Amino acid sequence: MDNRQFYIKEFDNTYYYNFKSEYRFFKFIEIYVRTRIFDMKVFKKDMEMIISTVDTSNLPGYKRLLTEEYWKISDEDFDRIIDEILEDVKTGKTSLIENVKLFIYFDYLIKKGLIKYDIKMVKNVFINGMNISSLVSTYCDNVEEELDTIGIGEPSQDVEDILKHFHILNSKLKDRMYIEKADSIFKCIPMKMEVFYERFDKECMNIPIFKYYDVYQTFQRLSCASNEDIVTIKEKLLNRADLYTKEIEPEMKNIKQLKQVIDDYTRGKENSIKLVMLKDFSKDLGKILDKYKTPSFLSSKKEE
Repeated sequence: MDNRQFYIKEFDNTYYYNFKSEYRFFKFIEIYVRTRIFDMKVFKKDMEMIISTVDTSNLPGYKRLLTEEYWKISDEDFDRIIDEILEDVKTGKTSLIENVKLFIYFDYLIKKGLIKYDIKMVKNVFINGMNISSLVSTYCDNVEEELDTIGIGEPSQDVEDILKHFHILNSKLKDRMYIEKADSIFKCIPMKMEVFYERFDKECMNIPIFKYYDVYQTFQRLSCASNEDIVTIKEKLLNRADLYTKEIEPEMKNIKQLKQVIDDYTRGKENSIKLVMLKDFSKDLGKILDKYKTPSFLSSKKEE
């Protein structure tokens, strides 16, 4: 079409070039359009962000830098806000993902000559601040989405260093989150089995939750469960291993150890129904472990 280029330019002018200043991205809408699920938690988070940016003059400096274009900050306020942000970062007031976003801005603004501090000094402040922040921050599971909102060119080596440190700390936060989750869920065995089944089905099917719970405590709780519950848990684990083989692979070390603990406990004892149920449980754990020795699984691991 002769006018095709015109329409492309019109589209860009309307929706791209002015996107950051004229339009907002709402995650809850994207989820609803894609899944038809109205996520109230995400909706509230999006709305809180809007409310917090209504009067930017009352926002902390780091919130202003993250929610409005830096050139909208007056020259009179800019240096004060930069120093305020550095102090908040230094004392751990900003979350881990906010630290990464802020450093990307700082790296960009230093290169523009708008911030007079040395980048190496700033990087040290951010790394130390991230260490402090990690003590109270929560795991960020949508890092790419969070960082996509920045969009300031290719990352420099200093930004890459900050990202590397972030991923180390974020990984530790993930472990801490799953340890707390595992402790909360496995404590439901044997007295609150309905709660255990509901939470296990909803929260643990595709995550390696056994990696984060002590093997001997797992066995102790399992051995105190009813025979019927032992069978039900076994069936759930078999079904889960079929559906999410790759996802739960990191827990196989603990599964192997759990099998050994059960075998050691049952060896040489006179059979009872509970003992037979535990032996069957061990055999099926062996079937799960065998899935990771198949040629098809090993070849898929090599491809990765």
